[in-house]
Amino acid sequence: MLMSHGKLTAILQYFTDKIDDYWHILYPVVPEKIREKDKYLYFYDISRKATDYKGKFSNNGIYLFYGYDGKYHIHPLEIAQYSLACWLAWRKYNDENWVKKALVHCNWLIENQYKDGSWKIEHKNPIYFDLSTPWPSALAQGFAISSLLRAYYYTDEKIFLESAKKACEFLEKDIKDGGVKRIFKIKEVEAFIYEEYPRKKLSGVLNGYISAILSVYELSLLEKDYEKLFLKNLKNLKNLLPLYDCGYWSFYSLDGNISSGFYHRLVVKQLKVLSQFDKDFIKNYRLFYSYQNNKLYALKALIKKIRGNANL
Repeated sequence: MLMSHGKLTAILQYFTDKIDDYWHILYPVVPEKIREKDKYLYFYDISRKATDYKGKFSNNGIYLFYGYDGKYHIHPLEIAQYSLACWLAWRKYNDENWVKKALVHCNWLIENQYKDGSWKIEHKNPIYFDLSTPWPSALAQGFAISSLLRAYYYTDEKIFLESAKKACEFLEKDIKDGGVKRIFKIKEVEAFIYEEYPRKKLSGVLNGYISAILSVYELSLLEKDYEKLFLKNLKNLKNLLPLYDCGYWSFYSLDGNISSGFYHRLVVKQLKVLSQFDKDFIKNYRLFYSYQNNKLYALKALIKKIRGNANL
């Protein structure tokens, strides 16, 4: 079922990219040449996050997240992602209704942004017991930045750009001060990461961090002052990536949680995108891509995931 957070699909995606559902959409990468011709396009096409949605909306027309508890919730991360998907659905189908929906959600982001530039998520995540509620998320910040920039392009209203800048600046706020930036050392690697889940201990979700980096890049196209921050993050990510390589698959996060098929495939796509900015990422892309095409490696990763009792 659409709203089931489908476990079967999650298992099958270790072995194939031919099957997905609403919670595991395998977004196609948008070719660089096509994306450069249309500033509203994103690095990969997430339009189905909007067009395939069959769930509920609030009385004000705001996307409601179907939670793990079987109830619908206001969820800033999901709202930010949905709003970005609406911009892409507009470009894909040339239907102005998607612009209206995108702006409704971008205005919600403006109205519900905290003074420090963050959005706080009230919905309790049952996977992480040490995640305070409410909590900010680097992934929410990233999707919101990208969507708000498109609202600025469309309306030319500075409020959207200023909100995106505040959201980006929050990424640099230390986790000890209620932010999402965590500085750490593992083995000989000294680095930082923008936490998707700012738990008490290191989490370090890779795809969430990369999404945040991509949003910084998009902002740097408008505001050159953010170019240094983008380049700093590229350098930091190159330093980090070996920690996510388990020799046959990728780790979802730095706490030893191996990637699901979906998230491994997503990171492969993200690394392909990053290689457009820095050729050093080509080797990481090719390595992780080779893992996903090896069925024995995929089986090994699935078994490890099951034995670890981690969410697929």
